Amino acid sequence: MLAGGVWCNGAAPTPPAKPKQPPATKTIKRAPSRDSLQLSPDAQARAEAMAHYAVGQLYELRREPERAIAEYEAALKLDPGQVELAAKMGAEYLRRKQNDKALAVLTKAAAANPKRYEIQLLLGIAYQTVDKKDKAAAAYTAASKLDPLQIGPYQSLVGCYLRSQKVADSIKTLERAFAQKSEDARYWATLGDLYALTMRGPDAEKAAKNIYKTKPKTDRAVECYEKAQKLAAEDLTVPFRLAGYYVMTGRPDQGIAIYKKLLEKRPDALDVHERLAYAYAAKKEFMQGAAQIEEVVKRQPLNWQVYRLLGSFYEDSKMLDRAQSNYEQALILNPKELELYLRVARLQVAQKHPKEALQTLQRAKDRFPVSARVPYFHGLIYSNMKDYPKAVEAFAQAEAMAKARKEDKELMDSAFYFYYGAATERAGKFDLATGLFRQSIKLNPENDEACNYLGYMFADKNINLKEAEDLVKRALKMQPKSGAFLDSLGWVYYRKGDYRKALECVGEAAKSDAAKEDATVFDHLADIYLKLGKKDLAREQLRKGLEVEPKNKSVAEKLKALGDTPQKKPVPSAAPRKP
Repeated sequence: MLAGGVWCNGAAPTPPAKPKQPPATKTIKRAPSRDSLQLSPDAQARAEAMAHYAVGQLYELRREPERAIAEYEAALKLDPGQVELAAKMGAEYLRRKQNDKALAVLTKAAAANPKRYEIQLLLGIAYQTVDKKDKAAAAYTAASKLDPLQIGPYQSLVGCYLRSQKVADSIKTLERAFAQKSEDARYWATLGDLYALTMRGPDAEKAAKNIYKTKPKTDRAVECYEKAQKLAAEDLTVPFRLAGYYVMTGRPDQGIAIYKKLLEKRPDALDVHERLAYAYAAKKEFMQGAAQIEEVVKRQPLNWQVYRLLGSFYEDSKMLDRAQSNYEQALILNPKELELYLRVARLQVAQKHPKEALQTLQRAKDRFPVSARVPYFHGLIYSNMKDYPKAVEAFAQAEAMAKARKEDKELMDSAFYFYYGAATERAGKFDLATGLFRQSIKLNPENDEACNYLGYMFADKNINLKEAEDLVKRALKMQPKSGAFLDSLGWVYYRKGDYRKALECVGEAAKSDAAKEDATVFDHLADIYLKLGKKDLAREQLRKGLEVEPKNKSVAEKLKALGDTPQKKPVPSAAPRKP
C-alpha cells in the first residue's frame, strides 16, 4: 500500500476524520467548477495535477492502489517537479521491480529540481538497483555537492564505491565529508562508522598511502566519534560505537575502559555487558567475559541464547563442565535447536563420556530424523571411540542424507570427507579411503591434513611414491614446521631408498611436539638407522618410543628382536616404619 504524502505547492485535501468508503466499483469523478477561473497554462496544469493527487489520496483510503497510482502518474505528468510525489512513486516502482518507470520518474524530477539533493539521492538508489554503478555514483556525488552537510549522500556513495572495490574513491569521499563543518552529532558518528568500515578492508592501507601525502596524525574514525561526543555528550551510543571500533582494530583495553564507564552510568545495559564480554574475549580473558554474560543471565533467566553464549565463553575457558551445563540449560529452554544437542554431545566426548554423547545424539535424532548433521556427529564420536566400522557407516549415512536434502549439502565439505576418509582407512578400506581423501583435496586444495594423510597412506603401502612426495610437500608448504608432515616426507624417502634424506626429515620430526605423543616417529627413526647399519642408535630410538607409548607392542617387539628388553621402571621400596 502506498503511504500518504504532501503536495509541495499547496496542502493536500484533508479527508474527514472517518471517511465513508464509497463503493469500490465506482470511479471518483472530478466535477468541473461552474465559475471557472481564467488561469495561466502553468497554473492550470498545477491545479489539474493537484486534483489528480487528491483523487489518488482518496483511492488510497479506499485501498485501491492501482487507481491511486494512475492518478499520481497523471499528476506527475502535468507537474513533474513535485519532489515528494516523485520520490514516493519512484520508491513504489522500485518495490514493484518496475525499474524503468522508477528511473523515468526520478530523472524527470531531477531535471525539474536541479538543486534538490534528495531527488539525486533517490536517483542514485534507482541506478544502483539496475546495477548502473557509475551513474549511481554520479548521482550520489551530485547529491553530496548540492547539500554537503547531509551525511546520507556520502554514506550511499561510499557503499557504492566499496561494492565496486574502489577503495581509493571511497577514502577520497570520506575525506571530502571530513572537511565539512557540520554541527550534527549524527553526521560525525555515521562518518566514523564509514571510516571504520572502509579502513578495515584488505586494500585500504595501500590505497591510503597513495592518497595521503602525509599520514593523518590521528585515527580518522576516532576523531569523528570524538567530535560526535562533543556535540551530543548525553548520547551514549557514540562511546558505545567508539569502544566497538577500538576492539575491532586490536585495541581491546581502550574499548574495555569505555564499556566500564558506560556501565557506571547504565549498569543494567545488557548490550554493554555483552560487548564488554567480547572485548575480554579479544584478550583471551574468557573468564572475565563469562562474568559479564552471567550479569545478563541474571536479568534474562529465560533467554536460551544467553545460556548458549555463556556456554561458549566457558568452553573457551576450558571449563567444559560449566560449558556443558549452560548448553543443557539452553536446551531445556529451547529443545528445537539442533546445534545445542551437538554442542552438548561434543563436550561429553571431550570429557570422555562417549556413551552419554551417543544418548544425546539419539535425542537429537528422534527430534531431527532427516538432518544429516546427526549421523555426521555419530561418525565423529565413533571415530573418537575407535569404533571405525560404525564410524564409516554413520558417515555414509550422513553423506546420503545430505545429498538428498538441500539444507545439508553444505556439510559435504573438505573437512567432512577428511574425517570420513580417516575412519575408512582405519577400518581397512584403503581404496575407498583414497577416493574420499581425493574428494577432500578437490574441495579444498589447501587442506594440508588431507594432503599429508593421503601421501602417508601411499608411502605406508609403498605405492604411488611420486604422488606421495608431491602431496606431503604440498602439506609442508602450508605447515613447514609440522613434525607429523616431516615424518611423512621422511617415510616417503625411506620407501624410495634415500635413507640420508629420510634421516634428515624424521630426525627433525623427532625434535617436534609430534614426537611427544606418538611413538611412530621413533619407530621410523629406528628403521632408518637399521638401514644405515647403526643398530645401537636404532635401539636407542625404540627405547624413546616406549617411553612415549609404553603399551606399543610393535615397538616393544622390534626392540626385543634387536636383543634388548624394555626395562621396567623400578618399584620404589616401602619406606621404613618409624620406630
